[in-house]
This record gives sequence, C-alpha cells and structure tokens, in this order.
Amino acid sequence: MPDGLLDAVRVLDLSGGSADTVTRLLADLGADVLKVEAPGGSPGRGVPPTLAGTGIPFAVHNANKRSAVLNPLDEQHRRRFDELTASADIVVDSGLPGAAAAYGTTCAELADRHPHLVALSFTDFGTSGPRSSWRATDPVLYAMSGSLSRSGPTTGTPVLPPDGIASATAAVQAAWAVLVAYYNRLRCGAGDYIDFSRFDALVMALDPAFGAHGQVAAGIRSSARWRGRPKNQDAYPIYPCQDGYVRLCVMAPRQWRGLRRWLGEPQDFQDPRYDVIGARFAAWPQISVLVAALFAGQTMKELVAAGQAHGVPIAAVLTPSRILASEHFQAVGAITDAELVPGVHAQVPTGYFTVNEQRAGFRAPAPTAGQHEPGWLADPVPAPPPVGRVGDYPFAGLRILDLGIIVAGGELSRLFGDLGAEVIKVESADYPDGLRQARAGDAMSESFAWTHRNHRAFGVDLRRNEGKHIFGQLVAEADAVFANFKPGTLTSLGFNYDKLRGLNPGIVLAGSSAFGNRGPWSRRLGYGPLVRATTGVTSVWTSEEAPKDGARHPSTTPRPSSPITWWDASSRSWPWPH
Repeated sequence: MPDGLLDAVRVLDLSGGSADTVTRLLADLGADVLKVEAPGGSPGRGVPPTLAGTGIPFAVHNANKRSAVLNPLDEQHRRRFDELTASADIVVDSGLPGAAAAYGTTCAELADRHPHLVALSFTDFGTSGPRSSWRATDPVLYAMSGSLSRSGPTTGTPVLPPDGIASATAAVQAAWAVLVAYYNRLRCGAGDYIDFSRFDALVMALDPAFGAHGQVAAGIRSSARWRGRPKNQDAYPIYPCQDGYVRLCVMAPRQWRGLRRWLGEPQDFQDPRYDVIGARFAAWPQISVLVAALFAGQTMKELVAAGQAHGVPIAAVLTPSRILASEHFQAVGAITDAELVPGVHAQVPTGYFTVNEQRAGFRAPAPTAGQHEPGWLADPVPAPPPVGRVGDYPFAGLRILDLGIIVAGGELSRLFGDLGAEVIKVESADYPDGLRQARAGDAMSESFAWTHRNHRAFGVDLRRNEGKHIFGQLVAEADAVFANFKPGTLTSLGFNYDKLRGLNPGIVLAGSSAFGNRGPWSRRLGYGPLVRATTGVTSVWTSEEAPKDGARHPSTTPRPSSPITWWDASSRSWPWPH
C-alpha cells in the first residue's frame, strides 16, 4: 500500500455489523483505524458463519484495523475516550442509540464539540423521522428501495438479489460521504456531521429509477411502455452452451456488425436500420434463434474467444468458485492466501482497487479484542491552512476532465459535478459517449441528461495533433482526469499517466475498466452485465421458479456497483438473467 492517500488520518471506529465495511475501506486506503470495543469484544465477533469461533464477516470487514478495549463504566477509560475523539479526524458509529451512547454522547454531539471532526452515524433509516426506530435486513431494503420491483420475471414472485449487495452498496456510499466531508474539512477547516441512512443510500444508488440506465435501455425506454418488472431479457441475453452459459451485450453498431459476421452474415438482417438498438431489440426474438444455434455446440471458453475476436462483448456465466480459481484472478493477484483468523488460513480478496500499481486492500488480519493500546500510531500529518470558504460546495475549485463513458463514467463525474467541481466532458464526434444513444426524435437519452448535469463539454479529436495540444493545455490546469476506456486506449492516444504527469505533476488519473488494466482478460470488452456474469453474481441471483433452458423469461438487470463477498453456489442453477 503506497503512502500518501489516507496515511496518518485518524479514524475512531465505534461501528458494528455492516458499518464495519465503511471503516475497512478507509483502512484499505491507509487510514489508522482504531476500533473501540467494550470488555468482552464486539458482539459481531461471534456472528455466524464462523471460522475457528470467529465470525467470518467480522474477520473480513475488520482487517487492517487495530483494536482497543475501553470500559465506559471506568472513569479513566471515559476520559481516554474523550481524548481519542478530540484527536481523531473521523468518527464512525452505527445503530441506535450507537456505541457513543455508552459514554454519554452521540455522533452529532461529538461533531458539535469538536469543530474539526467528521462524524458519521450509520443506521438503517437515519436518526430522526418516522422510520428512525425501524430495522431492516438486506431483503427488506431491496423491497423498500424499489430494487425488488425490478428483479425477476414480469409475472410471478420477484427474485431476491444475493444477500450482501444492499449492505455493501450502502457502505460504499457512506465511505464516499465521509471522504467528501474530510476533503471539505481540508478545504475550509470545518468538520461535519453525517446522518447516514442505509435506506436512503439504496434508493439513490442501487439501480434507481431516476438514475442512469444501461445503453440498451437508453435507446428503447419510453414512459408509455410497460411499467412492471422490465421486459428486457433481450437486452443482455444469456444462452446455454456445451458446458454452461454465456452472456451477450451487443450495444454499438460495430458490435452488432461483428455479431452479424459471426453468424455468417444472415441476409434477413443486412438492413442498416439494425445498427440502431431499438430496431435490433424488436427483431431479437428472430436473431436469438440464430445465436442459440451457433452457441449450442461450443464451450464457454471457445465462445468467449470467438466473440472477442469478432469484437462482440461476451462473457461466461461463472460460479464464484470458478472465478476464484480463474487464470485472470491468479495472474493479477486478486485473491491471496492469508491468516484470516489466528491459526487459520483462507482465500481473501487482496483489494478492490490499485493505487500506483499496488493493491489497496488486505494487509493484516482483524485484531483480537484489546490487542492494541488506545492511542494513535503517529502524529497527524500537518495540513496546509484552509483556503476555501465554509458553506461552499465541498469540491468548489476542483477541475475534472471527464473522458468517461456509459453508466460508470457518467455516474462518477456526476458525483463530482453535483458537489461543486468544474467537470469538463471531453468527447469525439466520431466516437461519442454511447449513453447519448436515444430513441428516434429525442435529442439525447434521459440517462445522458441525468449523469451530465452540472457539466461543461466540448468535442475534440485526440487522434489529431491539434486535439492533443488542446487537451494537453487543459491537463496542465486540471486536478484530475477520469476515464473508463478499454485498457490501453489512453496510451494509444498518447496520454498515458507518465505523459499526463509530465504536463501536470499534480494530476490524478482515475481509471476503471471491466477487468482491470493487466492480466489475460484485461483487453476483453466488458460492461456491467458481463462483469456480473463473470464474477459469479449472475449464477447466485437465483429463483426456484426457473424455466427450462432456452425458455424466454423477461427480467431485469439492476446494477449493483459495489464490491460484495463471493461465496460458492456452484450447485445452484441460474434461472433469471441479472
């Protein structure tokens, strides 16, 4: 883990349950996270499933942290608690009334008492309001947030998403909120109190009806259409093959032409109108017959290789156990054998992202209760004096060059634009953002409008010297560049990170792609549905009401955008494509 991200940032962790993931993410980024536990340790330590008597969720979500035991009935320990909160940068508590209540206070009161402090209270429905006393599991949150209404066949029982996606989605949103507030403190000197509701987070982030939807839906969606669970089996279809299933995502005209070549250039589909998603979608029941016949006698590996060779986005529908053992995960070091609990080794993810080519993830197992002294590892890093005004947007003054595309690119830049950053959308007229694709007669799709509010934009051809010069001038005056192209695209345009840093030593390059920028699958075409299929999520998004293979079963494709824990469900069948 490289220094310099959250190095020496002090986080006092009073949380438990799914909120442990919030502080685990901060610890992954280098923060000194001190978990304060009562005598006997956190109740979460024994929550099943267990490994050698330790709850696996606790072990995973408390890695990279330290632990100190304080007794709120001991006056000396109460004073030490006060000293820790006064010297912390961030405090995270969870539940009602929260662990801070044992010390006679709340997160909100701590934020009032210490103006520099960022304090987050993580609860199911917030700390105030008519539902504040309610409690919710992941299935309840799926139902109440609206996600369950879009999951499963158009008739019959909705299909519950895998357990854990809701909790992980909320935790990622909470970590984002904490980091924004901490950045704002560095900007203006003032901390903040965040009353975080898991329910609100899911409504906003887990496949929201008013958020970005996929490129296919952007071309066909209409308010006059069906309002129940989406009839979208043909958007990202799944097909049986010799040894399992594969999934297609045919979006751009060039991808359709690649599929057409693969099918042997069927005469019935040569009309240029099929370059448009809407027309292709309407004819997909007929196209699907040809695809199914082509795929039936081939293996997943053969189909993925042939699809990529034709420029067709395709992925195998793998089980969690198969992806964990895959050549790609092994090559990139996504999984490591580590001592998860004392004396017991297990396979654990090494981290969800890389910083300067190093994984920001698992470094040390979860501590035993009271393993450490109740203090900080180092003095706080001296921060430059605040230059911003209290009350301004958190990202006021930041300039972002946005090369992002489709949903992931659009949502990332929207987050910064909504919070005050100057976001400049950079596009080529020859290769516009696929999210612009709209129904005939519309100027743009709803998704493009939603994700690119609070943006400025201009068109430039980065393949031409004049375009490179203009973009280079912008880089010299920017704070960050966002891109989610296929790995190697920026380099081929002459703007790898070394080039960007040469133009601006302080520039940050944030890049994302389906399978990462190294490893045997890095050059594969990929979208969210293909990532879900490859990583095992699709195979465990199941129902007992499965139709026979090949039956047509309209379903939805919610887009969880956060990491989840993998588990083996290889014995279960998939019935609904997600």
